[in-house]
Amino acid sequence: MDHKEFLTKLGLDERESAVYLTLLEQGKSGVSGIARRTGLYRTMVYDALGGLLREGLASISLEGKYKVYAAESPKKFEAKFLKLSDEFDRGMAELTALHQSPDACRPVVKYVEGADAIRAINDDVVMSLKRGDIYYRYSSSKVTEHEWRHNYLSKKYRVFRDQKQLERKLITNVPNKMKKTPRLEREIKVVPPDFDLFEYNISQIIYGNKVAVIDYNTETAVVIENPTIAKFQEKIFQLLFRKL
Repeated sequence: MDHKEFLTKLGLDERESAVYLTLLEQGKSGVSGIARRTGLYRTMVYDALGGLLREGLASISLEGKYKVYAAESPKKFEAKFLKLSDEFDRGMAELTALHQSPDACRPVVKYVEGADAIRAINDDVVMSLKRGDIYYRYSSSKVTEHEWRHNYLSKKYRVFRDQKQLERKLITNVPNKMKKTPRLEREIKVVPPDFDLFEYNISQIIYGNKVAVIDYNTETAVVIENPTIAKFQEKIFQLLFRKL
């Protein structure tokens, strides 16, 4: 990086940079001498000197009846840089607070109906997560002779789930667990029957920054998209999973 480019990064414009460098290299000089060495018009030199004087980067003195200008030490830029750094830190803190404020990240809530909509939610789980991610599910399915819930899984659901090697943790009831084939990528815990049969035909899925609650009785669902709510629900799930 040349000196002029460096000075412009510190806040000087091209003319101020040229004049300041000339004064550093040549020492004290009048406007005519500066104009000659920089190739700038005198009016441009005066404008540049005005900016340097305001920033405390140049000084003016009299030699006889002529005004001469001199560059101040480059150390002056340290104070300028520190001031800018303080302003940057304050500005970043304000912007970060704005980004993290509740109004800046309000939950997006979506209500859907029908078997196709429920299939779309299940597909979203496996398609939106990255390879090796984990999702969490409560399943209170009432197991019958025909496991009707499979009607809500599309053909691509298992394909994407297995290709991405998605892990899942499941909290369910005893009958539902008994029907599950053991898999390395799936952990299952059950709600004790003496506490509750846990047969409501309702599921809750926590994945990414979303929480989906599916009511199979009415074929309706609510999806909440918000990273804080999803993390909150995930922590509750993990606590319960650990205790079961």
